[in-house]
Amino acid sequence: MPVDLPKDVTPLDRAACRAYLDQNTFRLQPIDYGKKYPKWPGSVGLEIEMLPVIVAPAAGLDYPGSVPLQDPGFSSATILRAEAARHGWSIEETIGDHGQPLLLKLGLEEQDNISFEPGGQVEFSSRPYPCLGDAVRRMQQMQGLLDQAFAAHGVKFVQVGIDPWHTVPEIGLQMPKGRYRAMDQHYQAIGEYGQRMMRQTCTLQVNLDFGATEATMVKRYLASQLFAPMATATFAYSPVVDRKDQGVRSFRSRIWRHTDPTHTGFVGIDHPLIERGAMTRQAWVDAYLEFALNATVVFVAALDYYVPRGTITFGEWLTTPIQGVSPTAADLATHLSLLFPEVRPRGFLEVRSIDCQPRAFQNVPAAYVTGLLYDDKTLDGLLDLLLPVRAQLPELIRRAEGGLADPQLAALAKAVMALACEGFAALPGCFKATGGERELAVFADTFTARSLTPADAVIAQLKATQAPYLPLSGYQALEDRWAAQLT
Repeated sequence: MPVDLPKDVTPLDRAACRAYLDQNTFRLQPIDYGKKYPKWPGSVGLEIEMLPVIVAPAAGLDYPGSVPLQDPGFSSATILRAEAARHGWSIEETIGDHGQPLLLKLGLEEQDNISFEPGGQVEFSSRPYPCLGDAVRRMQQMQGLLDQAFAAHGVKFVQVGIDPWHTVPEIGLQMPKGRYRAMDQHYQAIGEYGQRMMRQTCTLQVNLDFGATEATMVKRYLASQLFAPMATATFAYSPVVDRKDQGVRSFRSRIWRHTDPTHTGFVGIDHPLIERGAMTRQAWVDAYLEFALNATVVFVAALDYYVPRGTITFGEWLTTPIQGVSPTAADLATHLSLLFPEVRPRGFLEVRSIDCQPRAFQNVPAAYVTGLLYDDKTLDGLLDLLLPVRAQLPELIRRAEGGLADPQLAALAKAVMALACEGFAALPGCFKATGGERELAVFADTFTARSLTPADAVIAQLKATQAPYLPLSGYQALEDRWAAQLT
C-alpha cells in the first residue's frame, strides 16, 4: 500500500509537517472500495520477511550457512535477477560504492514487490487486495515460486522471528547503500539492538484499511495499539539468537523496543480524549505529529547521509539547520519511514508487533488481526476489554517478550484470541476462503489456550536434545508436525 513520496524541496515548518500527515498518514478507505465491495470491511496487504539459508552446513558446522545478498556469483540477487528475466519483472537497482550494481527491489506483475532487509532477509510485500483470501493466495503463490527458484541452488527459506544461527558480525551489512550505512552508524551509537534489528529480525506485517468513516478510523487505530502486547506474546517465535537460548520467547520484540526509544512504542495512548470516548482523527494526527517531531534525526541525505552527533530531533531540525541544511518534504517522508511504533500509520494501518511465523501458521496473524479490527461488534468488544489496561501498555509490551508466561498477559491474550476467532467467523466468506478459520482455531488450541507460543515448542526441543540451538532439521520437524495438525 505505497504512499507517493513528496518531491518538494522547500524547507518545512511545523504547519507543513502537520499538513503532510493530515493528507497522507491518516487516510480513509478509498471510496471505490465501498462501491465495488459494499459488504466487505476493507482491503488487506501482507508483508513477510523470510530468511534464506544454505541447506548444506559448512564443514565442521551443524547449522546452515547464510546466503549473501549482492554477490555477483552465488547470491539472492543473482537468483532473483534470473527470475525477473524469466517472468518479466521490473528491476530497481543502484550502484554501490565500488561500482557494482545493487539490487533493491523487484516489481511483480500484480503490483506486488520483492525487496530486502539489510541482513539479506527476502521480503515479499503484497499490494492491497480486496479481501484476505486474495492476499493469502498471492503470498502463497509467490512463496512457491521463490521456494523452487532458491531450492535449485541449495537454499531454503526459514520462517522465524529472528535468525537463530548467525551473529551480527557473521551476517554483516548485506545492503551497503547510503541509507543503511547511516542507520547502522546511528543505531550503533545507541547500543547493540539496532544492528540486530537490521541484520537478524524477520516480521510478518498485516496492513489494513483505516475504514470508511472517521469513527471507524479512530477505533481501529486505538484498538490495534491496545492489542499489540497480546499479539507479540501470542505469536512469539524468536527465543534463540547467536546460537543460544536467550531466556525469552520473543527476542525480536526486545530488539525493536531498544532500537531507538524515540522511534518506537505507542502513540497517543494517554490522550485525554480517549478517556472520554471522544477521540478524533485530527487528534490522532496531532499525536503522531508530536511523536514524529520528538524522534531523533537518523541522517541528512543531502549531506551524503551525514549522521548528526547527539540526539537532534526532527522538531529541532525544523528550526535549526544541520550544517546549513534545513529539512524538506522528502526528508520528512524519509524520517517517517524510520519511525517504528508498534502500529505505524502510513495511509493505512501497519501492524508490526508479530514475529514471522512458521509456514504452517503464517496465515493465522492476518486472520487474528482482521477478525479483531474488521468486525464492528468484535472491535467494540475489544475496546471494552482493553481500554482499562491502556496505561499499562508499555509494561505489557515489555513483558510480552516472555510470551504467555505472565498470568495477566496470558489471560488477556486468551480473551483477545477468543474475540479474534469470533470476529473472523463473522467476516465475509472471501476472507475465509483459504482455510484461515480452521488455522486460527488450531493455533489457538495448540498454543494460546495452553498459555504457550511457537517459541515454547523450540525451547522444548532444546531441552529434549540438551542442545543450545536447533539445526535446520529441528525447525523442519516442528513445521512438519504443525502442518500435520492442519490436514
